[in-house]
Amino acid sequence: MELIYQTLIKDFTKSSVLVIGDLMIDTYLKGASTRLTPEAPVPVVDISSCVSVLGGGANTAANLRQLGANVTFTGIMGSDHAGELAASLLEDAGIRNKVIVCNTRATIVKTRVIAGQQLLTRYDEGTELPLDANCEQELIALLEEEVLQHDAIVVADYNKGLITPAVISALERLNSRYKKFIAVDAKHLGQFRQLRPSLVKPNYPEIMQLLQVENMPVNRVHELQEKGTAVFAATGAAITALTLDEDGALIFTGDKLLCHMAAPKVKQPNVSGAGDTYISAFTLACLAGAAPATAAEIAGAAAAVAIGKSNTAYCKHAELLAYFSMKDKYISDLRQLECVCDMYRAQGKKIVFTNGCFDILHSGHVSYLNRAGELGDVLIVGINTDDSIRRLKGPERPINSLSDRMQVLAGLGVVTHIVAFGSKENDTPESLIRLVKPHFFVKGGDYNRESLPEAAIVEKLGGEVILLPLVKGRSTSLIIRRIYTNPVLKVSSL
Repeated sequence: MELIYQTLIKDFTKSSVLVIGDLMIDTYLKGASTRLTPEAPVPVVDISSCVSVLGGGANTAANLRQLGANVTFTGIMGSDHAGELAASLLEDAGIRNKVIVCNTRATIVKTRVIAGQQLLTRYDEGTELPLDANCEQELIALLEEEVLQHDAIVVADYNKGLITPAVISALERLNSRYKKFIAVDAKHLGQFRQLRPSLVKPNYPEIMQLLQVENMPVNRVHELQEKGTAVFAATGAAITALTLDEDGALIFTGDKLLCHMAAPKVKQPNVSGAGDTYISAFTLACLAGAAPATAAEIAGAAAAVAIGKSNTAYCKHAELLAYFSMKDKYISDLRQLECVCDMYRAQGKKIVFTNGCFDILHSGHVSYLNRAGELGDVLIVGINTDDSIRRLKGPERPINSLSDRMQVLAGLGVVTHIVAFGSKENDTPESLIRLVKPHFFVKGGDYNRESLPEAAIVEKLGGEVILLPLVKGRSTSLIIRRIYTNPVLKVSSL
């Protein structure tokens, strides 16, 4: 099943998406505070870093680009320093910039002052009034040029004055002609109903406001499941993905409830920006040919990747592929292995790596692997290829083929992933260690630190080498010798 998801995700790179949205810059001033100002009882923050990132609709564009799509972004910015910064950030993100410069407006900037982990204040700058007539007509003319060139349109409306009734009417007219996939994420979804969007993504407060009903303190999933008719009447959308944070998402097709998607479990989630990631992945999955339920599962996975990181971040194309690879025991793509390990580290998980031939799996192996697995959260096992074993142990080995050895190892619950290695140039797991960057590199007690050429690399990468005692009298070589020297065992094994 994971292969189906990966095939769909790989096709994300084939899509071209036009994003229409409110352009914002999110600026973070971070530092430490150890005193109050004498002017008033407020903290003084000694700023140590200033970071600016794309916000608002531009963040949706950035999410789509990180997921692999070709993206054009259009919106409005002022002829000011913040507008120049926005243009630079769009270029750095690989997003085609078709933002209109409007001299009557100032670019929206939201600046947050943070001491340690504590947000102290936010101050906003920029114009949030509806577009003037000249800028509005320039935007509509741009849409008429751009819509035909893209597979889909994503509207990211933060109610900052960009999406006027005239702009919505222009989208309706263009879509009646070109029939594009249109996804809408808006503070006020009701004004897009006549557009008949392909996809809308309201969150819980937005759907409550749209349906004009009171918040439901309990059983909100059950109550909302019964409101398909009202939801469709309010949105007019072919698909409504109603996101409910830890309660997952309700997916409606037309006025019918299709399914309730549970939210992937994420420890200490950082939910900022999750909605932008979700609608971006849902849109690209639909463009790749996914059914709505499958698209919802992919979107939920992308959001889980993003919120699983310690800082506000995107879900990258390779990370989404890796997310579904995390369910696979055997990983053959080394780039995918690297992304999987990067995700584990982003989630704060400890990675344990060990390697061996594992030719005839016995109780000594099982005991060793169980103890290795107890050292961390993830156990990755490197396994020598058949040719590698022949070079190391002679032409009569291995007894079992690589596929058989991997299948047996995969049956152990303690093993998270298995990856094959070995080449004529190097039969050590050095290349895997450089990709995995394990917290712990584990070997059996028949080795010592000096006899392990990989130890220096492990320690250079910040890992620790651990030697575990072996179970006495248990080894593959002893089992093979016993078979060959005992006539009864030799005959019965033939």
